[in-house]
Amino acid sequence: MYRSFRQVIELLDSQGKLIRVSKPVDPRFEMPALMKALEDDSKAFIFENVKGSDYKAVGGLFTSMSRYGLIFNDDGSEEFTYEQAGQKVMGGIANPIPYNNVESGPVIENVLTGSDIDLTSLPAPTFFELDTGPFLTAAVGIFKKPNGTINVGFYRCLIIDSQNLLINASGLSDLRKAYAWHKENEQEMRVAMVLGAPPALLMAAASKSPDDISELDVAGGINGDAIDVIFGPESGLPIPVDCEMAFETIVDLDNMVENTLGEFGAQYGTEHAPMCKVTSMLKRNDAMFYTLMAGRAKEHNNLGYLTVYGIIKGLEQKIKETYSNVRNLTVHFDTKIGPLMHLVIAIKKNDDDEPGRMIKELFEMNMGFFNLAWMAKRIIIVDDDVDPNDMDDVEWATWTRIGRAEKLHTFSNFVTWEVDRAALPDGTSVRIGVDATKDMDYADDLVKPTIPNEDEIKLKDYL
Repeated sequence: MYRSFRQVIELLDSQGKLIRVSKPVDPRFEMPALMKALEDDSKAFIFENVKGSDYKAVGGLFTSMSRYGLIFNDDGSEEFTYEQAGQKVMGGIANPIPYNNVESGPVIENVLTGSDIDLTSLPAPTFFELDTGPFLTAAVGIFKKPNGTINVGFYRCLIIDSQNLLINASGLSDLRKAYAWHKENEQEMRVAMVLGAPPALLMAAASKSPDDISELDVAGGINGDAIDVIFGPESGLPIPVDCEMAFETIVDLDNMVENTLGEFGAQYGTEHAPMCKVTSMLKRNDAMFYTLMAGRAKEHNNLGYLTVYGIIKGLEQKIKETYSNVRNLTVHFDTKIGPLMHLVIAIKKNDDDEPGRMIKELFEMNMGFFNLAWMAKRIIIVDDDVDPNDMDDVEWATWTRIGRAEKLHTFSNFVTWEVDRAALPDGTSVRIGVDATKDMDYADDLVKPTIPNEDEIKLKDYL
């Protein structure tokens, strides 16, 4: 089974995990401050009285990976893991179900055009002090790639005025490539932005699918049932019929505008995005505005983790195939330590120079469309008595097993992902390698104290 966007909200409400805020709230700074506090308490929320808007604002639905269980678990329990969520997406990619065109549905209960469209009436928050203005953070963009495949991805949108917005596209995105192709070939570009999409489509949109597979079909595969769509009256693009609202746009690729938003790595990100004219607004009779807390926020980052799940699995497999001495490894992708990856690799080493060689080779490892250093900030090599998944154990090894300065490696010439805001003007940023293994001459002096059979002895058996 699976639950719709509305059903997830209803389930959270019935479980007492949805907070309704009825007092008037200003969407500029006040609403984000409350959103952050509610997310920190793992509460979903509905703001019922947002100043300047007649729409309710909803969010905080997936503030933990376990919340994805609300979509798929028959009993509505929060029992789900990052691995299960990632495997749901991988299963959808392996077994996509084509979307299904229908004639009607809730999203076309109201179709607004021309002066009836008013984006400024939306309860879009201005999150941080230096943000350019109010942003849509939970909208998924639907467009047709040059190869004809329908693509769906998350793209932040700045509201400019009643009928215009900016649609940003990161360097990793298919939308960035599509912008470039349409500009070069002087072709008209249309994008539909959708709010309150089916949860499986949110998962698929946050992930990376092969070039010839649509995320709409991946979402069908995740659900085990096709996503019902209508074709937009202006764009002809497929729009999920049970979403909350959608905006069809024409993209002006000759009018790129600078805009700034606080990003998931807890840094400001300034980008340039094309001006997009909204030609129609589709919405349910009782449409709600779905929003994600920007910056280093739980729901935002949980969706973001799905973006790199497939990349991480491929990376782990390639490292294990390349190095026979690797016993265990973990890719840490946590905004507490910045927007880039940190790799910890446990090895059974053969000589003291081996970790340093590995670090350099790993940063230069070709991952297909980028070298590992593009996304990885730090690589730590540890002995096989250290758990790479336990950063406390890794920190202990780092500061108890390094005696020589040569075990610390810095590289200053690696091209980096644009979310690495510390990068220099030439697009490069420092990379760090740490050899936290025992020097072989002193290995017997640096043995970790352990209790034999500790894991087999359970306290509950003695009480």
